[in-house]
Amino acid sequence: MKKVILISTIFLLNLTNASAFSLKDGYLLAIENDMDSKVNENNLKNIEYDIDIANSLLYPTLDFTANAKTTKRTEDHKTPGDGTSSKSDEYKFEVTQPVFDGFESKYEKQLQKKTYDSAVYYLKESQNNLAQNYVQSYINVLRDKDLLSATNEGVTISEDIFKKVYKKIELGYGTKLEFDQVKGNLAESRVNVDTQRINLKESLEGLKYYIQKDFDSSELIKPSFYTKLPESLDEAVTTALRENPTVNVAKANLDVAIAEEKKANKEFYPTVNFVGTYNLDNSQHAEDDQEYNEYSLGFELSYNLYNGGRDTAAVKKALQNIKEKKYLITKSEYQIKNSVRLAWNSYKLNREKNRSLKQYIVVKKDIFDSMLKEFDLGLKDLNTLLEEYIEYIDVKKDLISNSYDLLYAKYNLLASIGKLPDSLMDKLPTLKTGEEYDSETLDILKNPSYNYDDDSQLDSNKYKIIKPQVKNVDMKEEKVPQIEKSSFSQELTQSDFKDRFLKASKDKYTINLALAYSQTNAQGFLDRYDLNSNAFYFSFGKENKYIKIMMGIYDSEKEAQEALNNLNASLKSNMPKIEKISIKQKLYSKYHGNNLPKEDKEFFAKSREAQIKRVSFSKDETEEKRENISFKQRFLLASNGKYTINLALSNSQKGAQNFIDKYNISNSAFFFSFGYENPLQKIMMGIYENENEAQKALDNLPSELKRNQPRVERVSIKQKLYKKYHPEDYNNSIQAGSI
Repeated sequence: MKKVILISTIFLLNLTNASAFSLKDGYLLAIENDMDSKVNENNLKNIEYDIDIANSLLYPTLDFTANAKTTKRTEDHKTPGDGTSSKSDEYKFEVTQPVFDGFESKYEKQLQKKTYDSAVYYLKESQNNLAQNYVQSYINVLRDKDLLSATNEGVTISEDIFKKVYKKIELGYGTKLEFDQVKGNLAESRVNVDTQRINLKESLEGLKYYIQKDFDSSELIKPSFYTKLPESLDEAVTTALRENPTVNVAKANLDVAIAEEKKANKEFYPTVNFVGTYNLDNSQHAEDDQEYNEYSLGFELSYNLYNGGRDTAAVKKALQNIKEKKYLITKSEYQIKNSVRLAWNSYKLNREKNRSLKQYIVVKKDIFDSMLKEFDLGLKDLNTLLEEYIEYIDVKKDLISNSYDLLYAKYNLLASIGKLPDSLMDKLPTLKTGEEYDSETLDILKNPSYNYDDDSQLDSNKYKIIKPQVKNVDMKEEKVPQIEKSSFSQELTQSDFKDRFLKASKDKYTINLALAYSQTNAQGFLDRYDLNSNAFYFSFGKENKYIKIMMGIYDSEKEAQEALNNLNASLKSNMPKIEKISIKQKLYSKYHGNNLPKEDKEFFAKSREAQIKRVSFSKDETEEKRENISFKQRFLLASNGKYTINLALSNSQKGAQNFIDKYNISNSAFFFSFGYENPLQKIMMGIYENENEAQKALDNLPSELKRNQPRVERVSIKQKLYKKYHPEDYNNSIQAGSI
């Protein structure tokens, strides 16, 4: 049966993509392009000038005035006529030094200082809101891109089911209703893809508003969240009430109101100035009049006795303004507490939901795979399969959405506290690692098969409608004729083959034919294809819940391949593969060793003894062999307590090899593939005695290697992953490298 192409929420980092930008890079662009931030920064400059003005209020002032004039006097005439004329000029310097201004300068300085503090917090509040909206837009693009991949997977599965039904129709036992149902399901899947394309386009435009440049969704790097969050709701609320700029703006505005009230009281105080003047008269026309100079020094007092109660009203108004600011502080604290509680609940609930969904997707995947197999065997109807398919895709989409909801909830919690900009700029304490998927979930959420290189591909019509010629097909439902056999005969023939299989020489080959999920299904499979004399099944796995169906015993791999090629199309649809018979003998022994007949136990005991034997080497031979062993073998032979660095991920073997060659790390690194369809290449580096040693090695990596976000892991995790996808090579490497 064709394997389902799986979609991953894990972002594949393109090793050669130099144009990629991170969440932090985009935030710097958003700050640069945010006009509200520009206006607030300009306001800070204006307030700085106001502070300079306030500081100058107690400085002395120096004034200079000059007066020059010509005067002509006549008697008994209305016009100047021949009257007498005179000229005069006067020059005056005056110095005024404020001595007491009713505390106006003092409170004006305080007022401008508090106004500046308020403007700073207002700028931080604006940047915090910008960061929150920007992060949401960034995450929306990543979410919609992964949802599009999941929706495309739904189309792929729908096409696969469509082909299965069409094959049934060609064989003459499908129905017209089934064909219409599966055709409608395929059409609906394609509509869902178009809808999700629209969602992604809208998300892209939303993000472009903040960064103000064209970009491709493939350039975005999925952020890893390492910022340390509060450990409790009380800690989060306490921190928010202390750090959130919205609360601090309200508190600063109260200080401004208090300073304004104190400044308003200046009208109830006198003002005292020290004044010095120097007058110089007729310095240019002394012949017309006697020249004289005047000097004066003294104090000037000014005090308003009554102005209709205007000053008293101004003070009362200022006091009411203080009361209003106190109300606004309380209001902002209520809002922040509510915002933090909502963010905290969202974070906690999404985290719990994420854990459940990670387990649920594994279960749904198993159920869906089982349903596909049973549908092929004719044990499940189409309606049941389609319902399970829809549920599986919905759960996967739910997990994708929830994963990004959880990621945003973390950033939203920081925003409610008021520390999101600091987090984006790496100014907050961080943890060593973030939350990751467990290995079983990662197997299901592999790299997206529809990972667009550029957004122009979003508009491409990748899928074509399959239109079978149903007019020549007999739509009557028919049962496949079965050859009845007695259960005793079936058990006898299976028992004979089973004995021959378990006693066969380990250099023989067999065909791993299919996987079932119950003995009833496995027996039905053997009966359906009349394989009881040449195949048998056995259970394995935890609680023996899986059933392995093995067929044939062949002297060579070539002979087994010929037998596989001659299988009918229905059997080939289960993707059978050739294996050494010893592998399945060991698997059978592992789960059924105590139930073997005496001769079988002796056979497997000898096999285990042969496996345990080790070749003895002299000291020189041992050292020589250790020197010649490859890093890959040393990696696979390393003990469970060792650590390694998960260096990078590539989507091709060539790319992985070029990466290793580029940084000249072939002696301390290797790569291997994982995944079944469209496998990825994982690049591992180093073997370290403990986590601290590995972390130091990671810290000393060049910045270019750190760009791929490497992380420290136990060697055993990747040994298991390698063994899962390369069991035969793993065993050969262990045998070749063991001493």
